[in-house]
Amino acid sequence: MNKTNFYASLLAILVIGGITASFIYQNLSQRPQYSEIKVAKGTIEEALNINGSIRPQEEVALGFELGGKITKLPYAVGNFVKSGTVLAYTNATDLNAQYKQALYLAKSAEANLDQYHELYKKQKAVLDSLKKSATANSADKKAQKEQIDASKAQIEAQEETISAAYANVENAKAQIAKTMIVAPFDGIISTQDLKVGEVPQAGISIITLISQNDYKIEAFVSQIDVKKIEVGDSAKITLDNGASDTYDAKISAIDPAENDINGVPNYKVTFNFSENTSGLRSGLGANISLFIQSKSDTLVIPKDAVFMENDKAYVFVLVNGLREKKEIQTGIQGSDGMVEVLSGLNAGDSIYELAK
Repeated sequence: MNKTNFYASLLAILVIGGITASFIYQNLSQRPQYSEIKVAKGTIEEALNINGSIRPQEEVALGFELGGKITKLPYAVGNFVKSGTVLAYTNATDLNAQYKQALYLAKSAEANLDQYHELYKKQKAVLDSLKKSATANSADKKAQKEQIDASKAQIEAQEETISAAYANVENAKAQIAKTMIVAPFDGIISTQDLKVGEVPQAGISIITLISQNDYKIEAFVSQIDVKKIEVGDSAKITLDNGASDTYDAKISAIDPAENDINGVPNYKVTFNFSENTSGLRSGLGANISLFIQSKSDTLVIPKDAVFMENDKAYVFVLVNGLREKKEIQTGIQGSDGMVEVLSGLNAGDSIYELAK
């Protein structure tokens, strides 16, 4: 073999050897790395971790009961308003005229009633005078009494007229109220989907009002987990806004009817904060940790030491210096990354945890 072929062959062997060594190194470096730990007894707390969102305690979508052109919008999105404040008006010119006419007729009917009462008093006075007169005969007295009865009937009829007149007044007022949107509680205008001059349809929501600095949390819990919780359970809350603050809350309601989410029954759970919630905003994501139960003096191991095969739980144990797979039965999972071992291991056993 000449020198050229020799060096070429040597170079090829070196290249192939380098590639092989690199492959072996990468393969070994990518294998899971384990650390040996001792099984011990301890305390474990199970928590249910779910996600939810911040919602205002009160929220209402408002619209007009009667259609019409918008004439006035005194407030804008973000404004705080008191309960009873008129948030929007439509044209009520004709209805206002009807109200004034109805009120005028009612007042006129009342004035006529006053006159009928005066006439009734005078007629009674005449009858009293006839009764005292020695010259008055029974026919005069009877005629006067008939006039009094007629006046009394007239008064009763006029009172019915007044009642009907004021019913018309109230009806006119009710119609005018339908041309206004009124705040049902103290709150903040969160949406306002209209402008002056526009003509919204009756019954269409155009303004949303939410309570101020008074929030709750809404979350959905699976049909499997909902049986683990009940109203009054405590929870710890953190928010998806980057802040490190933790809030205390309690379950205030669990909906009895399910909500279908991606084909799976879930139940809406409402949490009330146990502290001041000023500074929060509607729509913020909430991370909820619900304490379920606690066990002490029980075997616990890291969750990373457990792996599943065919719906069975296993760990690697050290037996006579060799690593062997062993089936175990697990219990509750702790919020700290630990898991309870019900059977398959004893305190002091050596197992392997996937290195972090």
